[in-house]
Amino acid sequence: MSLSRLSALPAEIRNAIYEYVVTTEQAVTFRLDAFQQEYYAPAVQPALTRVSRKVRAESLPLYYECNEFVLHTESPKAEDAWKWLRSNHMYLPIMRRLTLWIRYVPFADPRASSQGAIGISIYRPTRADTWRIDADWKWITVMRRPAELNGDVKYIMKRLDEALAPISKDGAGPEDYIGMMGHVRLFYVQEKMS
Repeated sequence: MSLSRLSALPAEIRNAIYEYVVTTEQAVTFRLDAFQQEYYAPAVQPALTRVSRKVRAESLPLYYECNEFVLHTESPKAEDAWKWLRSNHMYLPIMRRLTLWIRYVPFADPRASSQGAIGISIYRPTRADTWRIDADWKWITVMRRPAELNGDVKYIMKRLDEALAPISKDGAGPEDYIGMMGHVRLFYVQEKMS
């Protein structure tokens, strides 16, 4: 189908085509490790968005609205997330699903392993809704779940719920999202070290 034939289709049909092409079932993240490439998609805008200005303008918002994006809360990948939030600030109001990866912090036991992360998703059913916490969370590692992990998740979700108000406001920008990520990470670390 030529681009001119695509342009001749009604907007609803074009949007359905774009949504099909730009949506991935895998979460989108940054700096993929070799073992992650099978499970996650790289944070690269789809090739379709580079076909023409018109196709880009119509398809790129669907890419951000329909996909789940992973934001790391700990360096060095947190800096990638911050840069990404800043460079994609115009799409923050239409994003509907984000997953925060929070590095697990063991109790102050030098023998305990911190090889793992907790993945907690936030979502909004529509663009106009406020952010909500998805009750289903993930333990992201091949290591066994620590005994206290459920308590950690409960604490993180409580702190995350407190931090969602600023990013649920109209006009929330990258700094609001970065602040939310930092808030959750900081309070979790402080709780575990106290």
